[in-house]
Amino acid sequence: MMRSALAVALLLFGSGIAQAQSQQTPAAIYRSNIGRIFTLRAGNELGTGFTYESGRIATNAHVVGDATSVEVEAQDGAKFRARVIRKDKVRDFAILEYASPIRAFSTLVPLARAATPQIGEGVVVIGSPLGLKGTVTTGIVSQVFPSGVIQLNVAINPGNSGGPVFDMQGRVFGIATAKLQAIDGVSAVDGLGAAIPIAWLEGR
Repeated sequence: MMRSALAVALLLFGSGIAQAQSQQTPAAIYRSNIGRIFTLRAGNELGTGFTYESGRIATNAHVVGDATSVEVEAQDGAKFRARVIRKDKVRDFAILEYASPIRAFSTLVPLARAATPQIGEGVVVIGSPLGLKGTVTTGIVSQVFPSGVIQLNVAINPGNSGGPVFDMQGRVFGIATAKLQAIDGVSAVDGLGAAIPIAWLEGR
């Protein structure tokens, strides 16, 4: 009986260690993924995108607007063109495909994806607020609405839209979309951001 109890205790202890080990720091998540995150410009619109599939980038529909071609800037400053191949204005996502020139970006490994985390879980957002490439912010999931929209307490500013929202295992579960505003539609509210679930891009 004592041996069984000890075995169960060791199993629980071991699973706790494994779970703790799977957690990453924001710095580690940044280092592992920054090369697959880009600054996007479509006319006067500024946003962020990330490698979603081989040779393809995910972002928000409102970032690309009515453009059919978007400028993509890598973290090293190299600039390329990508064409819009899919856009959903209702759910606010778009998928881009590299147009020219052909380069190793097309073989980048897409970011790992995850289901929506629980309310209260930590998150990491990487984007280009005001054009400041590779900016990292952290926070938690504040709420998950029945629609699937995710409320965050993370700073999301112009340029962050379209950037990946990571869980603390370094997996993308959402796309940063907006900084929520007061009911009057004018006053911005600090600590109220919104993201759309990555599942929407997969037709779920």
